[in-house]
Amino acid sequence: MKKLLLSTLLGSALLSGCTFYTYETVTMAQIRSLDYGRYPSNYQQIIRQHLAQTLYDPESVRIDSIARPVKYVYIDRASPRAADKPRFSTGYIVCTRYNAKNRYGGYTGWQTYPFVIRNGQVSSWPGFGCGNGEDIVVQSVGDPFLKVVP
Repeated sequence: MKKLLLSTLLGSALLSGCTFYTYETVTMAQIRSLDYGRYPSNYQQIIRQHLAQTLYDPESVRIDSIARPVKYVYIDRASPRAADKPRFSTGYIVCTRYNAKNRYGGYTGWQTYPFVIRNGQVSSWPGFGCGNGEDIVVQSVGDPFLKVVP
């Protein structure tokens, strides 16, 4: 009886841990139809204001370039389980190359940072790169079961 009970418990524990993973496909037509918010026509002013509010020494900032905004979407799923559908975070990515002083008073060196603007609000995402001249920058991290197709 103990062996039967033990094997039943072990079997149910193994089965409850099984999860069915699904491949999810997202098309570029779906991506183009997303809401990206209003185009930030005053993007240079928005970026300069953001840098002035977030840098340690904002008066030391030297801006080399602020690229024009490009549509941006980040696709994520909580997990590759069948019930988890992709989530889309959208906005306009603006790549900015600048140099500024750190807390020690020295310049950090020229660096390019992507900022995402959506309806006038800025998010700084230095972990992601800028686009390569695409009309829409699409990024997805860590889900091998998620595929973007033309």
